[in-house]
Amino acid sequence: MALFAVNKPLGRTSHDVVDMARKLLGTRRVGHTGTLDPLATGVLILATDASTKLVPFLSAEEKEYLAWVSFGVTTETLDAEGPVVGPLAGYPTQREIEAALPWFLQLTEQTPPAYSAVKVGGVKAYEAARKGQALELTPRPVKYHEVRLLAYDPAPIAHRIAPSATGWQLSERGRTVELPRPLGEYPTAVIRLVVGPGTYVRSFARDLGQQLGTRAFLSGLVRTRVGKIGLEQAQEIEHLDPHKTIDELEALSCPSVELSQAEARRVMEGVPLAIPARGLVALLGPKRRLVAIAEGDGFKLRIKRVFKEQ
Repeated sequence: MALFAVNKPLGRTSHDVVDMARKLLGTRRVGHTGTLDPLATGVLILATDASTKLVPFLSAEEKEYLAWVSFGVTTETLDAEGPVVGPLAGYPTQREIEAALPWFLQLTEQTPPAYSAVKVGGVKAYEAARKGQALELTPRPVKYHEVRLLAYDPAPIAHRIAPSATGWQLSERGRTVELPRPLGEYPTAVIRLVVGPGTYVRSFARDLGQQLGTRAFLSGLVRTRVGKIGLEQAQEIEHLDPHKTIDELEALSCPSVELSQAEARRVMEGVPLAIPARGLVALLGPKRRLVAIAEGDGFKLRIKRVFKEQ
């Protein structure tokens, strides 16, 4: 199995990156583990061939972002694609932003953006929005683990960033971020987010503006981590090295259990094991090869996905 971490370029869709990988790797079986919008950059995990079976599990991993949120106006798409809509509203102070952020840590549901791939009655929300139709989008479960203000600037600034023991930070010695073309010199906060699956950062920008009594949009976004895989491990897609793969056990955050040869054989046949674990567990056979992903209820493991020998 083969996994790759790439740094999605600005202006490319996640599907564009998948198509590039298919050509570079010589296989049609390539998928990704979580869409990044065209105006976002950062970590995109690609799964090829047999590793595509890991996509549902890697898609459920925790994600870390650096978000540039601009205040005073909003846009139809809630990001820098635009256009700007509505009159100019007020600008919050840094203290007001810091006071508003803890509210998100208690949030359990959030409404997706109108321009999203969420389907209502078989119709994608962004397709309806482009036709001027408004679909009624229901809130979806979300989880914010960390929301921290890193900077507050008079306009979007392409700071340098670097990894640290506590997550990615602004750093003069780090790599330069590539931001979309700014829609104007609006005061802009740089905020680090650590979130669960299914979280739209454009919704975060919208809701932060509402909490502050103003309007806001996402003027830039970098995904700095997916599960245990950070941006520092990502390759540039134009120079993708087919030999620079990521081990599946390195990518999965769930604990692992090593099985005997007899147990591994039973798992390959789909037989549950009486192992007192809770949540997802990676089951390893001889030579620590991943043979299955299972889910435990505290008494036994239910096999969710088996990986046959390739």
